[in-house]
Order: sequence, then C-alpha cells, then structure tokens
Amino acid sequence: MSGALSTNNLPQSEILLEARELTRSFSVSQGLFKGKRTLHAVNGVSLAIAKGEVLGIVGESGCGKSTLARMLLGLLPPSSGEIALSGENVGKLGRLGMAKRVQPVFQDPYSSLNPRRTIASIVALPLAVQGIGTAAERRKRAIDILEKVGLPKRFADRYPRELSGGQRQRVAIARALILKPEMVVCDEPTSALDVSVQSQILNLLNDLRSELGLTYVFISHNLVVVEHIATRVAVMYLGRVVELTDTASLFKAPRHPYTKALLASVLTPEPGKGIPETGLGLTFPDPLNPPPGCPFHPRCPAKMAQCATVTPKLRQDESGLVACHLYEPAASGATAS
Repeated sequence: MSGALSTNNLPQSEILLEARELTRSFSVSQGLFKGKRTLHAVNGVSLAIAKGEVLGIVGESGCGKSTLARMLLGLLPPSSGEIALSGENVGKLGRLGMAKRVQPVFQDPYSSLNPRRTIASIVALPLAVQGIGTAAERRKRAIDILEKVGLPKRFADRYPRELSGGQRQRVAIARALILKPEMVVCDEPTSALDVSVQSQILNLLNDLRSELGLTYVFISHNLVVVEHIATRVAVMYLGRVVELTDTASLFKAPRHPYTKALLASVLTPEPGKGIPETGLGLTFPDPLNPPPGCPFHPRCPAKMAQCATVTPKLRQDESGLVACHLYEPAASGATAS
C-alpha cells in the first residue's frame, strides 16, 4: 500500500501499521415491520502508525473508535479497505499470527479476566494458545512480566476478585505483553479506574513503551489522558477522521470546528468557570441517518452553504490532516451561513 494520504506524510520505512480506506457496516433491525437499515460505523478511515509512536483516537461515543480498534486488532474484518502490518496484508497473517504482533488492553479489566483462573495462568494463556514453552516455562515468563508491570510474585496464585481495579489492569497489560508484541491497542484502558490510579497506569504504559520499544493505539474520550500519553491524535466524527496532527499542535491550535468544540468541553479546575459551553447542543447525531454533505454541519458554528451538500475530503497540509471546507483553497472567498 502506498500514497500520501495513507501514510499521513510518514516515510514508508517508519510505518508499522497502515490502514487504507477502512469501512465497517452493520445491518441494524428497526423493528418487526420496519426492516433493517445500514449503520456505517467506520467510513473510509486511512491511518498510518509509525513505529514507537502513540496514536490517540478521540471522539464522542458512537463515533466508531472501538469498531476501528477491533479491526486494527484483527478481531473484526472490515467491510472494505485493507490493513497492512510492516507492509504485509494482515489477512495473510491469520488470527494467531496477528495476535503475536498486536495485542489489546480493554476498558474493564475484570470482565476480560477469567475469574476461575489464577493470575499467572491468565497471563500465561497466550503462550499456551501459541504452543510456546512448557507449563513451567510459561509460568516463569508470566511471573517475570507481572513483576515488570509492578505486581510481585506473590500475586501469581491469586484470583482477579482479590485484586483492585488498578492491579487487574496491570494483569491485563502483562497478558498483552507476554508475547512481546510490536503494537498494543488500548481501548479506554483507564476509564474504569479512579483518577489517582489512572495516572499510575498511564505512567506504566509510558515506561513500558520506552523500555520495550512498543507502539500504541490509544483510544479514549478523555482528552486530558490523550494529551498526556499521545504523540499524535486522530479525531473521529460519525465514522470518519476529521483531523489528525501531532498532539501539541492539536491542543494548542485545533482547526476542525468539532475538535475545537471537544477541547472546549474539557472541564477546568479553575474556580468560577462553571460547566463549559461547547455549542454542540444536547443531542447526538444519528449514525443511522447521517446528514448529507459534511456530517458535522448541523452542529457547526462555522458552516457554509456548501457544507450541507458536499462532503469535505481529508486533506494534508503542513499542519496535518483536516476534513473541513474552511481549509480548502476555495474557502477563502466563501461566507459562513
């Protein structure tokens, strides 16, 4: 796969995972007599993820973040488009081959850990599935990786119910790392944790990335968390990427009106500020009935006449990628409505 858009201006030699024009649609029942409608959960997403980076993916609930994560993990086949890992189509790797190289860390560690298994056996399970080592060797490797994520050997024979939420998430991280993957896809990995524990897990992920040379895709609705850990950020809206740039630029000078609204929604600890006004209204868009043209235009304070009929393309310039008519050459002469 090649092309300026798919590589997001990254040299091909630096790209670990590349997704081109990914779509994923679902058939949704409308009731007994209403038939079914098509939900486009992910709609034409192209991404390139460099070795060693942390790509944050943000957006409101229902924007397609988790569906995209499942496709990048190989857990959900795309309806169309393709994904390559180090230039090789992931379809050729198979489920086990993909699992060796890309692993997940999910939101709720308790629901993803078998309550009937000990911690050591949970962490060692990927090795057993791959047929790696003897039982004793797998246990030793499990204990070693548990210690690396901050859980001493005494935790090896405990059960998930005996651990705190933060400790269970450390177990989930250990399980993800035991196969020595190149990439970890983290889907809301701290949202179920207390704020004080969130910072511990984020610092652990940062330390492991430096120590093990990991690449992360970090999906979250929490912009403060994303700002702390991500090196680049992709903003999604109704299944599309509407802006993608480095973290510092996005938080200092967001360009897409939706990105600006998301940043405006972040609560501030400054007294007297109150609840921020985003200007997005109280209702979410209906993914089963997306508007024509730019999907954001019904909520956009900077909309122009063409926004209601023409879908903006994701365009690359010196500041990154943005899908907005405001940044197209013809926009200079347009007037807002």
